[in-house]
Amino acid sequence: MSDDRREDDLHDLIVEATDRAELWSDVLTALLNLSNSISGGLYIRLDPPPGTGQDPVVQAIPFQGYGAGMMESYNAHYHAFNPAEVHRDQLGTGRVITELDLAALTPGADLNNNEFFYDWCRPQNFHYAMGENLLNGETPLTLWVNRGVEAGSYGEKEQQRFHRLARSILQAVRTSERLGQAHQELDALRQALGAQGLAVLALDRSLRLRSLNSLAEEVLRREDGLRLRAGRVETVDPRDAPALEKAVSEVSAPILGLASPEAELAIRRAGAREPLKVSVTSTRGRIAAPASFDASVAIVLMFRYEMANRRNGLAALGAHFGLTPAELRLTAGIANGTPLREAALRLGISYETARSQLKAVFSKTQTRRQVELVSLLAIWQNL
Repeated sequence: MSDDRREDDLHDLIVEATDRAELWSDVLTALLNLSNSISGGLYIRLDPPPGTGQDPVVQAIPFQGYGAGMMESYNAHYHAFNPAEVHRDQLGTGRVITELDLAALTPGADLNNNEFFYDWCRPQNFHYAMGENLLNGETPLTLWVNRGVEAGSYGEKEQQRFHRLARSILQAVRTSERLGQAHQELDALRQALGAQGLAVLALDRSLRLRSLNSLAEEVLRREDGLRLRAGRVETVDPRDAPALEKAVSEVSAPILGLASPEAELAIRRAGAREPLKVSVTSTRGRIAAPASFDASVAIVLMFRYEMANRRNGLAALGAHFGLTPAELRLTAGIANGTPLREAALRLGISYETARSQLKAVFSKTQTRRQVELVSLLAIWQNL
C-alpha cells in the first residue's frame, strides 16, 4: 500500500477516534509506522495551581516506544532541559519542529551535550525528532515522534505529511471536546427531565435502545408498559406494538428538507392504571443526534412517569438514585456550597471518607462536580 493511501486511512481513523477514545492508541501506532518512527505521543502539559511551587507534569496519552520509567524521570527532572519546552512560545503553533529548529534556538550550544539529550534521549536511541505544538495557552498540546540514528532525519515530504496529520488530530481533539460538552449537557438535560417526572428513551429506527435516563430505566425494569428484550424496546401489551412501530417509522422518514413529524400514542399498562401517553419524535431536522448515539439513532420517546414512592426534596433524590444514609447526609452537608473538607469536619468523618462518599454520589446521580450535584438537588427540592 502506498504512503498516500496509508495517510488517507490514517485521516479516517483520526476522525473515528473523535468519539472513540480507545482508538487513539491505534492512531499513534499508524503514525509511527507511516513516519518510520520508534516512539511518539500526544502530550498535554498540566500546570500546577499557582503558588504551590510544583513543577508542570507532562501527560502523554497515548504514547509508545519509551523505556521503562522514562516518562516518570522526564517529569521528575529532564523536562526542565528540553529545549522544545523551554522555547515553546518561540516555536509557536501550527508548524513542524525538528531537532534543527531546536539547535537554531540555542546557537553555539551542542545539543549532544545537553543533559536532556545526552542522558534521556540518547539512551533510548532518540537522535532525530519531529513534532508540532497543536495548542498553547492553559493546556499546551503537542504531537511528537522520534527516530533512531540509523533512520536519518525527517525529510521535507515527511514533514509535510506530518503537518497534515497534525491538523487532523487537532481538529479531532477540538471536536472531541465539543462532543464531551454535549455529553455533559445531555446528561444534565436527562437529569432535569427525570426530576420533572419525564422518562426519556433514545432508540434507533429498529427500536434498539441507545440511551435512557434513570426514570426510563425504572420503567423498563418494572416492565410498566414498556420493556427491554434482546436490546430492543417493545410494548408489554402486544396490541400496542403496531402503533409504536408505525410511529417510529413515520418520524424517522420525514419529507426531504422538512422537520420530522411528531406522534402521540397511548401504551397500555397492567391493571386499571392510565396508559402511558408517549410522545415520539426524531432529532432529524431539528438538532444533530447527541454524541453518545450512533449515526442511525434518531428516535426519542418521552412520557411523564410518576413513581408511587416519589417525595419532594432531599429524601426524594436519595430514594430515586439509591443513595445510602451516609451519602445522603454528605449531600445535605454540601447542599449550600459548603466545601467538602468543611462538610466532612461537621459530619465527624475523615476527608478521605467524604471524598469516597462523594465519588459514589457522583456515580449514582451521573454528575461530575459538586456544583452539578447542588443544582440537581435544587431541582428536586422545587418539585
